[in-house]
Parts: sequence; structure tokens; C-alpha cells
Amino acid sequence: MIETPRPTVPVTMLSDDLAFLDIVTEWDTSANYHQWKPSIVVPATFRPSPEQMRYVITVANQKGGVGKTLTAFELALSLVARGLRVRLIDADPQVASLTLWLPVIYPEGLPEDQRRSLRDVYYDQCTLAEATYPTPYQGLYLVPSFPDLDQVQNERPTGYETCLRWHLRECDDDFDVTIIDSGPSLGALTVSALVAAHDVVIPVQAASGLDVEGAASLYQTIDTVTNRMNRDLRVAAIFLTDFEKSKLARTIGGEMAKAFPDALIVPTRTCVKIGSAQLEKKALREFAPDATTVLDYDRGAGILVGRASL
Repeated sequence: MIETPRPTVPVTMLSDDLAFLDIVTEWDTSANYHQWKPSIVVPATFRPSPEQMRYVITVANQKGGVGKTLTAFELALSLVARGLRVRLIDADPQVASLTLWLPVIYPEGLPEDQRRSLRDVYYDQCTLAEATYPTPYQGLYLVPSFPDLDQVQNERPTGYETCLRWHLRECDDDFDVTIIDSGPSLGALTVSALVAAHDVVIPVQAASGLDVEGAASLYQTIDTVTNRMNRDLRVAAIFLTDFEKSKLARTIGGEMAKAFPDALIVPTRTCVKIGSAQLEKKALREFAPDATTVLDYDRGAGILVGRASL
């Protein structure tokens, strides 16, 4: 992995006295709507990731605009704040992707034609470690991608399905967690990301009934990958993005809990500052650390890795 001496910003834990959501084992969808309170669902059957393993999460949903990149970024920072060393992989070839939001710090004087990306990993032009760069946040690293990553989607180079899994297993670095931010499709890159993962996190817009249908399509792909290439894969969490209390949001959360009974259901309350944070090239956690969205991702991340008070 390429290191740099440039100073970076520490990521700290949030204060305990902020307005975190309560934690329950299930939503009571039969309760009077006006008395019902949104909360994080932690089913009795949920199990956090084992601490001793190098944990790989894929954030996936073939629908665009559901908050995949925000989810990956905020989960990563929440885990860094807990003392974990985290690598983000940008597996989205779109221009408006994680790489645009989260700058990488290249070694000083490195020519542009020697800057590695995820595409280079798929075409055996470098190792995953060589494409991993520091970011402005201490403990957080990024494998960047650019529009040329679309070549993988279109050409499907030999071994693409198992490429990321192989590299993650062969890496001798000491990352505790790798989070893969996949693009808005169920193509080659998303399949590769699912094959590499232990857990899938699915962002679903809390105010969109269409997202329920989209999650069903994703589940079929996950089921195929589980049966054929990755028997240990599980859906660990559903993040209900842009969440505002409504009957529709409660219904969608209930449907997700039925579809994925062992998964966390985490409402991430809406925030108007996300766009401003992106323009400033700052994480929402840094730009607005007391935003309810930040609190919700932080609590969800802690539960995923067994480092949250229940």
C-alpha cells in the first residue's frame, strides 16, 4: 500500500447525549400511528461480525439515488471513530461517485499515469494494496475509480467475479474492515462485490414504494451469488434513507423486516446538509456532526460490528 506523510484529520466518537434513536427488537406496526416512534430494529437473531476476521461489507442497490455512497462513507467513518482501520472501494464507474466526494492523497510528485485505480486491479495492472491510498481522514483509505471502470462492466475480464475476493484474501495489509460502494446496476461489478463480501447492506428510500420492488430484484441476485459463489453472504442491514415519519415509511420498514427477518432495520433521518457537504468535499460527519443522519449511521455501524450499547 502507498503511504504518505501528509497530515490528516482524526475521526472522533460522537457525544452520548445526542438524539440517537431507540433500539427495539421489532416495530409494532399495529400501534396507533401518532404514538409510534421510529427506532432501530435489532432482531433477536441478528449477529454482529466476528471481531477477529477482516470484515467485508458491500453496499448495494441497483436503483440510483438511494444513498449508497452516503451509506458507505458514513459507515466507514463511524467504524474509524471506533478505532478500526477501514478501506473504501469505489466500485461505481459514474462520475458522481465516492471518488469525487472523498479526495485521495497521492504521494507527492507521483505522475498521473502512475496513479492506480480499481480498473487497474481488475486488469491485473496492480494489486489492491497498490491502488489503496490515504484520504484526509486518519484511518480511512480509498481505492478510487473513474469512468474507465465501465470497461469491466462491458468487457468482463477473465476472473472478474472473484477478482476482489482474491485480492482481499491475498492482501497482507492490516485493514479491519473493507466497504465496497457498488453502482446502480446488478452487473459485473456488483456481482464481483457481492462475491467478495461477508455482509450486504441495502439502502432503501423510506418514501419510495418502488424501492421495495428494487430490493426484491437485488435479493434474487444475492440469492444466486449465495448459492453459486459465496455461501457465507448475508443481508446484514437495511438502511431506510431520507427517513421522515410517515405511514408509508413505516409500511416500507415493515415490509423490509418481513423480507429480511435477520437484518437490522435502520432509519436514517433526512438531512438537508448532505449536498453542501459534498460540495465542500467533506464527510457529513465532519460538516454537520450533530445531524440526525450522522447519528443514525453511527449507531447502525456500531451494531454491525458489535460495538454499540443495546
